[in-house]
Amino acid sequence: MRVGIELTPLTYALTGIGYYLRHLVQELASLIPSGDLHGFIAGFRKLEHDNAAIPYCRLPVPPRLLNVMWAWGGWPRVDVRLGGVDLYHAVNYMLPPLDCARGVLSIHDLGFLREPGWSSPGTHRLFGRHIQRHALRADAVIACSRATKRDIISLLGVEEKRVHVIYDAADASFSPVNRNDAKRRVREALGIEAPYLLFVSTIEARKNVDGLLDAFARADVPQKLVIAGVRGWGADDVIARAETLKCSGRVVFTGYVPDRSLFPALYSAADAFVFPSWHEGFGLAVLEAMACGCPVISSNTSSLPEVGGDAPFYVDPRDITGLARTIEQVATDEWLRENMREKGLVRARHFSWQKCAQETLACYRGLL
Repeated sequence: MRVGIELTPLTYALTGIGYYLRHLVQELASLIPSGDLHGFIAGFRKLEHDNAAIPYCRLPVPPRLLNVMWAWGGWPRVDVRLGGVDLYHAVNYMLPPLDCARGVLSIHDLGFLREPGWSSPGTHRLFGRHIQRHALRADAVIACSRATKRDIISLLGVEEKRVHVIYDAADASFSPVNRNDAKRRVREALGIEAPYLLFVSTIEARKNVDGLLDAFARADVPQKLVIAGVRGWGADDVIARAETLKCSGRVVFTGYVPDRSLFPALYSAADAFVFPSWHEGFGLAVLEAMACGCPVISSNTSSLPEVGGDAPFYVDPRDITGLARTIEQVATDEWLRENMREKGLVRARHFSWQKCAQETLACYRGLL
């Protein structure tokens, strides 16, 4: 069995899809015989995250232009460029033309179809118009949660039997750090003093950061709020919201934190992780927080209860008053937070990248 897999997301600063791909390739490389796993890269960027060291083919065409060539000309066929693979796995919503290989497509989230206002018009134009065609062409579609599987079936019309739920996981480095050591490292790296509550993700409309700010402004708690993440679509309005609410002195925006090794300390030093997102395909940040022993307050929407299990406190993201009360309850009760930490650590052990890769390989073999 010769397998091809898309590697282009590893040529950019890592986001959710990049982390998924890096870990999946690392694990697949240990399961598939050497020489039978091949990567495909579009564009000119250097492969920055080549931890698996698998052989790959580069097509020096910008990805956007290549998408146009695939859509209108059906060329070039990726399995042919890879020397004839039996199966090709596309991880970023678009399945390229294939000659003879079976096609697998990973779909991580369909929030941009469920509510277009949650994403930029560019995102909707790039993915929204064509994703159904790609999904229907695929021999198998991998969903990262049952919630995403339901979206794939209802929004794209894919047959249920062709959609396989395979969960993501947190990196093994996400584990509890001694609280005093964690606070010291966060203070030295970011200049942030504990105590604080934490939010980690791209700042964009779908994440409901404005709702979080509204609730935090109402909550009577001693902690500040740390918002760690790159600025996404609509972020300037969200940041201005903190000024409007007159809580900007208690809110810290770190921006993009490039040092991933800092995140276990950032989670471990936090008194709670608050994540009132409108919609998540998986909700990796919730799992990372639990794996570090950080109590979680989460939305009760989409995949988040599926991932969090019985560990977090769940809130309706529309209920700002309820979110504020929950923040107060968790932020001011150390015994409650300790109980939530223990539940979170137990829940996080249900997920691993090794299991993800084994189930992905089983999907491949089932097709062949």
